[in-house]
Amino acid sequence: MCVGCKLSVADLALDPMAQHVTRAGKRINLTAKEFQLLATLMRRKGQVLSKTALAELVWGIHFDCDLNVVEAAIKRLRSKIDEDYPDKLLHTVRGMGYVLERREGGTV
Repeated sequence: MCVGCKLSVADLALDPMAQHVTRAGKRINLTAKEFQLLATLMRRKGQVLSKTALAELVWGIHFDCDLNVVEAAIKRLRSKIDEDYPDKLLHTVRGMGYVLERREGGTV
């Protein structure tokens, strides 16, 4: 996998080298952790990632502690990348985790 390669899911694009994200051509400002979380999800697009896996990959937390930090970060990220767009890309898979993908119908 190319570390510096641009990533995309539908009209969402992430450029790791330039450290910027766009959706439908519009720039989206993210914090460093939000950027890292989105990059992690985009590198594994279509793959369901548990809260524990995200905590390990993004925050370096290697135990089941308070995973509310993951939930809060997902909520903030979702508000930035999905809120203003009809096609939702960041989905919750009940009891399993989160997945970044384009679904037919564009619903959550």
